Amino acid sequence: MKIIEGNIPEGKVWRVLLTLAPGRPLGRTWQLAYALAAANHGELVAAVTVPDSSEANLVQARADMAQIEAMYQEDGRIHLLLIEASAYDKDLAHFVHKADIDLLLTYAEDPNWRDLKTIPCAVGAVRGDQSDIEAGTTPSPLKNIIVPTSGGPNTAHALSFLLPLPPDIHVQALYVVPARLGPNEEALGRSRLRHLLNVVDAGERIETQLITSSSVIDGIVDAASQECDLVVLGASRESSLDKVLFGNIPGAVVRQSRKPIMIVRQPQRPLENLFGNLSWQLENFQVRLNLEERSEAYARIRRGARPDADFFILIALAAMIAGLGLIVNSPAVVIGAMLVAPLMSPMVGTGLAIVLGDTRFLRLSLGAVVRGAVLAVFVGMVAGLLHLNEPLTAELLARTQPTLIDLAIAIFSGMAGAYALSHSDAAGALPGVAIAAALVPPLATVGITLTNGLYPQSLGALLLFTTNFVAISAATAVTFLILGFRPTAAQKARREVQTRSVRIALMFVVIVAAMLAGFTYRLAQESAYEADMRTLVMDSVTEVTGGRIVSPQDLLIVGEINNQSAPLSMDLTVRSTHSIPYMQAKELQDAISIGLQREVGLTMTVILVTNLDPEIPPTLTPTPTASNTPTPGPTPTETFTPTPSPLPTETPTAVPTDTPTPSPTDTPTIAPTDTAVPTPTPRTAVINSPYGLNLRAEPGTNAVIVTFLAPDTAVILLDGRETADNLTWQQIEVNGQTGWVSDRFLTMP
Repeated sequence: MKIIEGNIPEGKVWRVLLTLAPGRPLGRTWQLAYALAAANHGELVAAVTVPDSSEANLVQARADMAQIEAMYQEDGRIHLLLIEASAYDKDLAHFVHKADIDLLLTYAEDPNWRDLKTIPCAVGAVRGDQSDIEAGTTPSPLKNIIVPTSGGPNTAHALSFLLPLPPDIHVQALYVVPARLGPNEEALGRSRLRHLLNVVDAGERIETQLITSSSVIDGIVDAASQECDLVVLGASRESSLDKVLFGNIPGAVVRQSRKPIMIVRQPQRPLENLFGNLSWQLENFQVRLNLEERSEAYARIRRGARPDADFFILIALAAMIAGLGLIVNSPAVVIGAMLVAPLMSPMVGTGLAIVLGDTRFLRLSLGAVVRGAVLAVFVGMVAGLLHLNEPLTAELLARTQPTLIDLAIAIFSGMAGAYALSHSDAAGALPGVAIAAALVPPLATVGITLTNGLYPQSLGALLLFTTNFVAISAATAVTFLILGFRPTAAQKARREVQTRSVRIALMFVVIVAAMLAGFTYRLAQESAYEADMRTLVMDSVTEVTGGRIVSPQDLLIVGEINNQSAPLSMDLTVRSTHSIPYMQAKELQDAISIGLQREVGLTMTVILVTNLDPEIPPTLTPTPTASNTPTPGPTPTETFTPTPSPLPTETPTAVPTDTPTPSPTDTPTIAPTDTAVPTPTPRTAVINSPYGLNLRAEPGTNAVIVTFLAPDTAVILLDGRETADNLTWQQIEVNGQTGWVSDRFLTMP
């Protein structure tokens, strides 16, 4: 692209660019471009483009520029340029970007027409504009514009830049109902027109008309024939600009009505269009505020974001309440501090200022947040003097380890706060939002930990507050966009501030999210290591002592868990059916230290318990078969006599003459004497160790421990006997379990 004559305008104002081919007569498109520049307090850039610098092209182009200068002498809103564009598509896109153009108007019939998909700004392509405005003559003014629509974002954008036109230019939104569709389509048309005007905040500026016709084309042609100067159509969302431009409806309207047709496409800004389309869809749910409601909300939020004496007094009181609540570990007091603190209002104001691109409002809100935060930290440091050299409470520790969950909480809290402040009837939700956001307690934690010299914990609490602030500001900005807050098309400087502020906010959100992700990962590692540590300790307690740890509260670990070189202190509460001697506790300490590969100090409290079998209650233990009652049985046989030896002693007393007669003494053969004779009495012994003794699976001091035997436990001696580790080991049985013990700890009866 080469600029032969003229200069690219500078400054941040709304601009419309009209491209003219040499010899192109001025018409309604020129009138609309000039009217839009005046209505938006902007500038009109008229660029006469030539494919090359041939003499014929330059002569015609300069003649066109002279005609415009004659008609609009010394008009500061008009900038004339003569441009040589060999690669029209690329050169035009570059010029649009460099001149900061907001709307491009071009003629579809020009010989250098190309694909305009690469143009970032809004585009209006015109067909059928053949009317001339002679130099030195008074042109007929532009009076009537109709905008046929089926309801779509491109039409909404067209109406948005037509809204500032003066009242003497009549703009009408038109909906054509095919006669064959009947009343239901008419109701749909009225709904779409109402929806469209609500989106663009048209108010009473744009009239609506719903007509019935045999076809959409006939309806538009009929409406255009009634004193219409220009027809503006929004490009279809389902097809490209070219397809709409050269499709059946525009072509038929041009051929039949002979009125100029303009096809409008909204700017190609992905992020802006994303929020615009989202707002468009949410309009069906009546989420978007109208202009009056947005004005009231703006005044309310800006008034609340202003830092006055009450603001700082409440911040100081809330910080002191929060500090004392954190010190005494009282969640109720901390919640009370959240309700007192007024920090939420300026944070919401920051989000609104970002959306509106209001620099002054943004400085006001940010200043209130920063000064309030500094005051809260200072008050927290004063409160920290009451907690010198004391361990951090659970409430304090909870605010020094932020995670990604805190980011999510802040995002939804910010959205709720923005919505509540935008609706006066939803203001009752603000106390809940203040509690969820938790802004002052982290600041008080920063002050308390700074006073105690706990700088890592201070950074953690400061990160939590930063997370809340960044997430709330970003979330409120998104909410306000959905509710319809944004600068107008003519407020170009504000749109620049909005774009820059949104980028900065997104950057901070990404940075905070990355830091929280690292923090969350580290906390997850610590939790996993601590869980493994607790499992090892609980298993060691059961294996070494035979006791057990019932609840997590019975195992208190003090020290730097993740620092392998730092010693740990453990306070255990063990429930056991027997007392645990010192030697066994020492063995437990050694086992834990070996398992963790670090030095461990152990304090153990033993609670003696009695295990009862709930399936066999003590009162039901006696059974008829085991009882030996004195009641005579049905037979004289004494089955339960412990010594059946009297039977053999009576046998010699029998007289030989009585042999043929069976004697009653011979009848006991019914009861087998083998079963009645008890087995040989096993050898027993008693554990004589005053501290108890470990029963091991094999002979040897390193063998696996089967169970623990309390002092004075009676055991059965088995035949096994071995020598190992300079000790003699005896195999024994106790309670159905067999194992080996050193015979030095056994006392034979």
